[in-house]
Amino acid sequence: FTAQFKNGSKENARDAIWFFGIAVPLFVLVPLFELVILPLFPKLEYFLINPLKGVGLAYILIILSIVSVFLIDLIGRIVADNDSNVPCFFNWKSIHQTINISYWILLIPSVLAGTSYFLTWIYSFEFLCCQSPFGMHGMIIGLFWFLHGIFTDFAIGILLVFYYHPMHSVTFMSCTSWLSLLFGIIAGIGLVVYVLIARWYVNRVRDTDLGLRAAVEEHWENRLTSENVTEAEDFLISSFK
Repeated sequence: FTAQFKNGSKENARDAIWFFGIAVPLFVLVPLFELVILPLFPKLEYFLINPLKGVGLAYILIILSIVSVFLIDLIGRIVADNDSNVPCFFNWKSIHQTINISYWILLIPSVLAGTSYFLTWIYSFEFLCCQSPFGMHGMIIGLFWFLHGIFTDFAIGILLVFYYHPMHSVTFMSCTSWLSLLFGIIAGIGLVVYVLIARWYVNRVRDTDLGLRAAVEEHWENRLTSENVTEAEDFLISSFK
């Protein structure tokens, strides 16, 4: 995709966009959030402390990333030559510049997607670890990886379909536009379903586990105490003898 933009055919252009898409969320957004945003808006901490809300925020960011790809493609086709054929953004073939915009504009969807990526992993594992029943963490995390693989294969299948059978460009929709529109619809439906499930879901309370564990600990503590008392009595009796 970077090769279609101005100076995007440079050797490290694609790697630079990928690197900054990962580095900016870690080394810029996190300190900015901790040192600037949270002191100004302290109530945001109570919002983000809930892993379900954190995953919802990651969902919104990935939708914004898809929308930004759609808009960048639309703006690029508006400013490009009418006779140029703009291929899909995931085309691996060598292509010439068709959009007279700096490739750094691709940082917008890249940073949004990178931030969503980190938030998704952090809050997903936090939710799994704190809500899965005691002794079932391994099975729940394995189920998570299984579902992750299924959705990844589904997304790769869509990309392959568009790669081998691309949608032809029309006056207002290109191949990239069709693909981003499809992913946007899927992400929008997924967000609605997620919000409904999150509103329905009731956080698991661990009082039962804690009570059971406390009862077991109390039982063994009483047993050890009684054994110590018995040993002390035996020692006193033997000393008098």
